[in-house]
Amino acid sequence: MKIKDLPAPVMASKADWLPGTTWMGFTPTDGTLTGRNRCQSTIQKQFGNGYVIEYITETFQKPNPGFENDPIYLADRDAHDQRAGRFIAVHKLRTTSRPLDQILGPDEYRLLQDMWAQGGKRFRWSVAFPIVQSFRVNDLRKAKDILGSDAYRRLYAHSSATLRPLSDDERGLIADLEIEPVDTGNAWIGIEDEFALAALSHINPRTQRDIERDLAVLEGVEEERLAKIKKRSAWLADRFIRQRLAGGTLHCDHCRFDPAEIASQLGVKPRGMLDVHHKNPLDEGVRYTTTADYSLLCPTCHRVEHVRLRQQKAGLSV
Repeated sequence: MKIKDLPAPVMASKADWLPGTTWMGFTPTDGTLTGRNRCQSTIQKQFGNGYVIEYITETFQKPNPGFENDPIYLADRDAHDQRAGRFIAVHKLRTTSRPLDQILGPDEYRLLQDMWAQGGKRFRWSVAFPIVQSFRVNDLRKAKDILGSDAYRRLYAHSSATLRPLSDDERGLIADLEIEPVDTGNAWIGIEDEFALAALSHINPRTQRDIERDLAVLEGVEEERLAKIKKRSAWLADRFIRQRLAGGTLHCDHCRFDPAEIASQLGVKPRGMLDVHHKNPLDEGVRYTTTADYSLLCPTCHRVEHVRLRQQKAGLSV
């Protein structure tokens, strides 16, 4: 998989000397609620509905006195040395009302401030965005070699408390970087925050039926949570269908069947002759799924996919 295969563009870059794994933090100008809200709004506008590519700086900051030999600091420094100057990951961030101390837990948050907060300002990185989807960049070249001197200098030659927006040309330079999905511990935040959005949405009954069929394979999930998972999945599937309608791409993704002509002859809508299919139903409720997890299939291809899934669950070859 390459960056250009993602369902949304990489909108900006984050320069870090500590790799982000479950969250990305930003330090507001002050510790007031107004300051934090202003910082959160700025960052949210910068990444929009897209992704953020993470770059590890060449330098690594020293911790506050007394932490020079702390095992956590030493491990972080070693991890930095192995990644310095490189792109390491592409992340999907989630705007949330949860404060950082709730995401990390009070003890870890306290340690973070003890180690890194400066001048008694104990709100370092306090504007936090959970990472709900993440892809490792499998390219060991330095970012400067990928971008070229001019683009690299424009993006990283200065310090910034926010993200660094990418131009179309810079997106083109990273488009062919190989990436692979990795688990992220905060996928649950993105999933649960969207339960409420899905609950308030009207969903096409046909889409709901398609998703109910696909998610029938889910087992061992508490009934109330399962209902929320199915509702969110149908909500995403509805969004996927609207995207396909807007793009004029109503066809079977497997056999390429286009129902437009026969639908016209029968006096029905082309959408009614295709099913929306969840490609990874066993990931629903566990991984942060997006519209990229759905496809459009004719009834025959949809049936084949269900046979394939049943065989996979039974451990049979397909």
